[in-house]
Amino acid sequence: MTKQDELQKEFVDKGERFFRLHDRGYYNLAMRFGKCKTTIDLLGRLFGYDCTILIAYPDNKLRETWHDECRLWGYDNPNITFVNFSSLGRYEDMCFDFFIIDEFHSASENENTICHFIMDNCNYTLGLSGTISEETKAKWDLEEIACYTTDQGIQDGILADYKITVHMVYLDNIVKTPDRKGVLKTEKAKYNAYNWVIEKMKSEGKNFMFLALARNRLSLTSLGKMNHVKKLLSELSDKRVLVFTGQTESADNLGIPSYHSKSKDESAYLGFQNKQHNHLALAAMGKVGVTYRDLDSVILLNFTYNAEESSQILNRAIKLDYHGKVADLHIICLNEPAEIKKIKESLSMLDQTKINYL
Repeated sequence: MTKQDELQKEFVDKGERFFRLHDRGYYNLAMRFGKCKTTIDLLGRLFGYDCTILIAYPDNKLRETWHDECRLWGYDNPNITFVNFSSLGRYEDMCFDFFIIDEFHSASENENTICHFIMDNCNYTLGLSGTISEETKAKWDLEEIACYTTDQGIQDGILADYKITVHMVYLDNIVKTPDRKGVLKTEKAKYNAYNWVIEKMKSEGKNFMFLALARNRLSLTSLGKMNHVKKLLSELSDKRVLVFTGQTESADNLGIPSYHSKSKDESAYLGFQNKQHNHLALAAMGKVGVTYRDLDSVILLNFTYNAEESSQILNRAIKLDYHGKVADLHIICLNEPAEIKKIKESLSMLDQTKINYL
């Protein structure tokens, strides 16, 4: 029995003891540890195959994962219902024996509310996460059953070690394109204009959210960032690299295969998984619930400044494919005070000794 097997059995034991006394809890187990396997073993221990189950998830790729895991571990229960978070409303008045909320930290405020309606109707609820902040814990009526961190996984040899390089890049100050009024400006000039108005509105106590979003969109499509990513990809030409862009336009303009909600088929995604090409650019898809095979590096062009999502994306890369592996994460950050501050806040859940700013 491997160390991972021993730990999974330990957490199944904890789950069984917990649900003999309580009806709502969550596993906080590092990604790649085996949350699905642990949960399937727990279900078998508590109910066998004689129970109704609702499994909710934020990304449809997770449904495939659950199907594969149930098939792999022989859990043949015909009474399992799968639902994306976006469709939870249709089940808020129904009762299930067991309600599983996978990646529950990803739920929106409205989805959280609907989940609590369902929790009130179900006999038991189990939340699953590997990257949960204190702020998220406070939003859920769930008690921690067991915790196993990424750092523990690294120490136990279950997960790969990692390093993070934050690349400080400058906005382009040469190429001019029309602003909203049709005036030709560089992206640096546009960004400075947003900064000036935002600071003015702050001082006047006005809501500047829409301007901040516009400034962030400018950051996401920054020519300075795009050029730096292309240079980095050329340096990593022989490595398997995933690029998170956040924008379909950015994903399509990197000169590598791309996969997003507007993709007509999955050929680029499947080609990457089957090692037909080394690089793949994603927009919003593929952040959660997907294991990428033999991944060497992750490049983050898009940064949402959410600590849980940052940890999620990091963990795309740290499955232990070979002994001595060190996962390689690159974050592309504008050398602007507002973005630097948010980057540091969003990396707060990670080991600071493994982060290097260039």
